Amino acid sequence: MSKTGAVSMMSKSTSRILKGFYRRALVVPIALTLLGSVGTPGQAAMDADDVGFYGSVMVQRVVQAAASSMRKGDFGAAQGDYKKAIGMDPQQEDFYFGLYESSHKLQQWDQVALALEELFDRNPKLKDSMLIEYGECLFHLNRYDEAEVILKKALTKVAEPSLMESRLHRLLEKSTIVHKPEVGTIVAYKEPEKFVRPERTEKLAVEEVDDQKSERALTYLNAFMKCEGVYIAEYKGYEHEGDVTFFRPPQANFKIVEYLKGPPLSRTLPIKYVFHSELGREKPKDWKWSESLMPAKGSKWIIFIDNCVPIAGMFETFHGSFGRQECNEKNLDELHRIIQEHQGQTK
Repeated sequence: MSKTGAVSMMSKSTSRILKGFYRRALVVPIALTLLGSVGTPGQAAMDADDVGFYGSVMVQRVVQAAASSMRKGDFGAAQGDYKKAIGMDPQQEDFYFGLYESSHKLQQWDQVALALEELFDRNPKLKDSMLIEYGECLFHLNRYDEAEVILKKALTKVAEPSLMESRLHRLLEKSTIVHKPEVGTIVAYKEPEKFVRPERTEKLAVEEVDDQKSERALTYLNAFMKCEGVYIAEYKGYEHEGDVTFFRPPQANFKIVEYLKGPPLSRTLPIKYVFHSELGREKPKDWKWSESLMPAKGSKWIIFIDNCVPIAGMFETFHGSFGRQECNEKNLDELHRIIQEHQGQTK
């Protein structure tokens, strides 16, 4: 379909759709005017630590700033704030309506398309309720054949109430309404509960609090925070001179496949493969060396290394055997949770 044909189609066949455009175009400025008349409470909400409708002080402040920019006609600033809000909570549909409206005012049709496509991806039912908006966007992107199909379908729905109008009004209202306590409500004074220190019947042994001796040290958090290097590595095999004993372990050869923390060591990673944690140095009864004590070749492990300087050609792991953890989904999830929570706190 040529552009001339498309323009003709827009001018002759979709007059009722254009009326829908004009109707929607009037509603947002009216909503902004009405909400602007209560600008002082809106500003007060921005200054207060109120989680608002979105459950987060930071998110609420961003959408309040966006609503303020919309009232002032600063659609560029509003667009930036709605993008920021989407980054904070990408599943919240309201923010894509805000991105749509601010981008529509700026005539940035690629951003309009982005907002609509993200909305349709999260809630496919919206597409059938926003045919006018989608058809208009496709037309301005010069996608005339697609626009024609959408706009013809929109003709059958042009008399229906505009979903965009109601969602924009709701977004602006949720962004500016302040949660205020009811005037005249008297709250009875309640004496705070006194803190009573719990009594201990026993004294703590040194081993219970010593990080080098306590079982409490054997955690992923301790391993990640205290170790110089953390890697995911694949087991390749072992080597040893003479007999392997409980206190004379073999050298296990690993190959690093992912660097999680620490210096970029050579991918060949020789590990001192001790059979005990540093908290349990006693040889178990009936312990006997067997190759079955070694990992399966090709298996992957999370390796926690105390000091990334080898001793006698081998790296020592955190608390001995605890510093080698199977690389499965559960262990990886726990490790990545710790990494996410402590970003920037370790080198």
